[in-house]
Amino acid sequence: MQEEITRKKIDTEVRWKENLINFYRMARKKIWGLTISCILLYFLLFNTPFLWFLASPLKISEAPQKADIILVFGGGVGETGSPGKSTMEKARYAAELYKQGYSDKILFSSGYTYVYNDAENMKLFAVSMGVSEKDILLEQRANSAYENVVFSRKILNQNNYRTILLISSPYNMRRVKLVFDKSGNEVRVIYTPINNSQFYDRVEGVKLEQIKAIMHEYLGIIFYWFKGYI
Repeated sequence: MQEEITRKKIDTEVRWKENLINFYRMARKKIWGLTISCILLYFLLFNTPFLWFLASPLKISEAPQKADIILVFGGGVGETGSPGKSTMEKARYAAELYKQGYSDKILFSSGYTYVYNDAENMKLFAVSMGVSEKDILLEQRANSAYENVVFSRKILNQNNYRTILLISSPYNMRRVKLVFDKSGNEVRVIYTPINNSQFYDRVEGVKLEQIKAIMHEYLGIIFYWFKGYI
């Protein structure tokens, strides 16, 4: 009996060592696989055009045409209250289209407010570029692309505007179009995003912020579908 107990004890120790070795080998293989996958993913995202290929379905761009009004969706301001680059780009582009005669009215839509409201910032910038203050309308409640569309549509309907030039970020256009399509077709939307967005500049290569922004758009579309907004 003692011999049997001793034999079982030895077998248990052997099996324990074998299990530990097998676990170590499996763990090492998985870690190596995960490491290689991360390296390949990093290379794919930061050193190839893959991100822009992935983002291309999000972008809708049409040539500007005569419209009743130019509608601009804001992008928020910094904690100091200073407008961000994207906000100023949109306001500048709207002012350029206005001065080129594409429309004699501009509607800035954004509810982002820190020290100053985002829509108000865009208005001030447009006025500094020569846009008449009386030709500018403001929507100052929207805090999402969905609310931009819903709240702006009320102002468009109140003023009987039926054709709009829409300005927003290049890769925000698909989500906005899906919301417009869902909410009715009483207005004709011409999608004219910023031509050369500094945020999406590719000269210095892909940045983490750009990846986050593009992933945010895809997740936003999924969320909007789930909520019934699109």
